[in-house]
Amino acid sequence: MGIGVGIGDPDLITIGAVKSIRESDFLCLPNKDKSKCRAYQIASMAVSDISEKQTICFDFEMTKEKDALEKRHQAIYEMVKPLLKSGNTVSFLTIGDPTLYSTFAYLAGLARKDGTEVRIVNGVDSITACAARMGIFLCEGSTQLHVIPDISDLDEALQISGTKVIMKCGNSMEVVRDRLIRLEEEKSTEGAFVGIYAIADCGMPQEKTYIGAENLPKEDHYMMTIIVKEE
Repeated sequence: MGIGVGIGDPDLITIGAVKSIRESDFLCLPNKDKSKCRAYQIASMAVSDISEKQTICFDFEMTKEKDALEKRHQAIYEMVKPLLKSGNTVSFLTIGDPTLYSTFAYLAGLARKDGTEVRIVNGVDSITACAARMGIFLCEGSTQLHVIPDISDLDEALQISGTKVIMKCGNSMEVVRDRLIRLEEEKSTEGAFVGIYAIADCGMPQEKTYIGAENLPKEDHYMMTIIVKEE
């Protein structure tokens, strides 16, 4: 089971997520040290007895190399496979929502191939949470919404009409900042306006908000979500 624990604010963890965690026999955590696992720490603020749960902790190497990723996914799945075959409820905790760029998707695919039933418990995702924090609306009328998970094609993606959400850009903040400054200048020349909104560590005590490309930080932030809205 994949359980989304939301963005960091324990008030935004769903009742369904809390119930599912309590019903789980084992919790899978994408960090060797559960005290450093963000998903576990978020869940612990809403589930007082979570420490009683048995955990399976593992490090997940961040790489785009397909073969390495597949081997790592398979190795992780082999860790939990015997537990699943024994009839245990094994749940993977993930920040945000499991259906949005989650490692759980790969493990779920392997489990389904093995004939194991997979359930997903939705969580509040960073896209809608950041919009709410900023008091803006992602889509109105016929506005399209586009999620940009890789800045390698950022120039092309920014030309698409509609609201754009840039995710996974925390390690390239200076590059993204410079490109968005140019976008603001380009739109201004055309007599148009584009709103740039960003939040680092949304829902966490250290949350920081930014409005306007010039105000974006140059230093990298792991959990950064940027909304580019045509206004």
